[in-house]
Amino acid sequence: MLPVISLGPLQIPVPQVTLILSLALGFILAERWACRAGLSTQVVSDGLFWALVVGVVAARGMYILRYPGAFRASPWSVLSPNPGLLDPVGGVLGAVLFLGGWAQRKGLSFTHMLDAITPFLAVVQVGLALYHAARGSFFGMPSSVPWAVSFLGAERHPTALYWAVLALGILVLVAHRLRSRPRKAPGGWVFWPFLAWSAGVYVFVEGLRGDAQVLANGLRVGHVLALPILALALWQWDRFQYEEQGN
Repeated sequence: MLPVISLGPLQIPVPQVTLILSLALGFILAERWACRAGLSTQVVSDGLFWALVVGVVAARGMYILRYPGAFRASPWSVLSPNPGLLDPVGGVLGAVLFLGGWAQRKGLSFTHMLDAITPFLAVVQVGLALYHAARGSFFGMPSSVPWAVSFLGAERHPTALYWAVLALGILVLVAHRLRSRPRKAPGGWVFWPFLAWSAGVYVFVEGLRGDAQVLANGLRVGHVLALPILALALWQWDRFQYEEQGN
């Protein structure tokens, strides 16, 4: 946990800076590797920029709908830069819907567009894990493993760091897959494996979390969300591999 770095009078909020840097680096990599997904840099750059804008607005809007009482005392807080006031599901849904419309407007394949932004998603996933590690959230259950960290009066799994290391491995796999992408590869050739790897990693780290949301029947909310995504990604990945073999 490293929420702030003090440099004299300057207080640097580590979680927020980490997230901003990952967004910037992800944007740069998406632009650089756009051609490997068969798209122009300009199209990917513009689409990704506006998808981010729409995603943030949708994430804040969904949070307001879910927790309207949080803004009654201070309505201007809807403009707060605090990422904790964003609903990730609403943000992702808004960004994906926008990208679908963007690709259709430009006469592009939606799945090729998803391939093009996968480097961005892979980098931001690393940044998000480090954000939680620096903030002290996404902490693990009590454990006696030699690398356990002391937090809230107990030795715990460093789940945010597990996530960060595994997400970094996924980023390396994404880079390799982009470099080896066949010229006539179908749309989703990069995105569906990335989504499957990411969902699988999340299922693993969610099972070790000490702050996970749990439903009345004992199921973890993260598993309820991630397992269907994992199944969808594996199905799509297997489907286009079968189509490739048929050709």
